[in-house]
Amino acid sequence: MDSNLIGCIAEYKFGVVAMEEEINVSFPLLDASPYDCITDSKNGLKKIQIKSVLSDKDVVRCFFKNKNKKSYPIESVDYFAIWVKSHNGFYIIKNNGKLHSLVIRKDGKYSKNFNNFALL
Repeated sequence: MDSNLIGCIAEYKFGVVAMEEEINVSFPLLDASPYDCITDSKNGLKKIQIKSVLSDKDVVRCFFKNKNKKSYPIESVDYFAIWVKSHNGFYIIKNNGKLHSLVIRKDGKYSKNFNNFALL
């Protein structure tokens, strides 16, 4: 599978799971948008950038760089939703404007963020 197809699948997975959590999801018509979707919940509107990691390993690394090879500014992206295939779910991570990469393990530091759509 090419990376464009993988990213598209992750975006649709995110949309379905968010709707199952009773969160409204809107996708921009413009492919060049700095975010992949907007969520609308009791916590307000949030701009989401969706990433995917297809590694079959339990410990994975996700990189956060925009088209300019820089970190995503806070004003462009509120949260990252990282689909990790081997974990079969999303890690919801707040953008601090400085993220370059994260190492994620099932029982690690970000385990509280696993499928935690309440953050949105």
